[in-house]
Amino acid sequence: MKRLFISIASVLVAVSSFAQLSVGVRGGYGAFGVQFEPPSLNGNQENLFEPNFGFVAVFNDKNNAGIQLEVNYAVKGWREMDEDIEDSEYKREVSYLEIPVMSHVELGRGWFRIIGTLGPYIAFKQSEKSHSKNYDAVIGYNTYDVYNQKIRDIDFGNKVGLGFRVNIGKYVSAFADVRYDLQIAGGQNIFKDHPNGIQTSRYKELGGSVGIMFNILPQRTTVVKEYYVPKEGLYDEP
Repeated sequence: MKRLFISIASVLVAVSSFAQLSVGVRGGYGAFGVQFEPPSLNGNQENLFEPNFGFVAVFNDKNNAGIQLEVNYAVKGWREMDEDIEDSEYKREVSYLEIPVMSHVELGRGWFRIIGTLGPYIAFKQSEKSHSKNYDAVIGYNTYDVYNQKIRDIDFGNKVGLGFRVNIGKYVSAFADVRYDLQIAGGQNIFKDHPNGIQTSRYKELGGSVGIMFNILPQRTTVVKEYYVPKEGLYDEP
């Protein structure tokens, strides 16, 4: 219990060192897919469009740099269509509780500001489902058995984002951004190990979102003190 209080106190001290604390909500859509290797597994893929939404907290210092924490519900996966089979489709959707921890930088000090974010995320699988229509022939002839592989319970990667924020008032602001998931070499494969010769299986995402923030601790502005300057010759002897 003592350690818990120490941890909470440390967080409060860290937060108090920031000039602004904002909390809010966000929501948007993403175009998802999976990067497979060997490349032949990507031939029939189409973008899978799914929603995502969650809560946001931003801690900014006086120089408009800080930390952005989020807790999101996101649906990822991939979608396929075979051009040789009429009205065919395969879709696999996996829902996650996703927690990004990103650096947050703002350019500008007025009502309009450019925002940049970059940082890692970890995601915990909540559920998954698949749907196929006139796709049994493709599934049956796939030697890698990619459609029946089990997806890991935990996913992680990096996100980079670019957007803007508009201050509606002292305590409210709106924002919009575009994000891309960076699944660099050596990152997390969604399939465990390398089943049936599948060398790589990583999520890819390009998405956008909008949201609204409430400034719990509004950003402090620097007050320029004006000092009295005596008139020239005021103290000269007559």
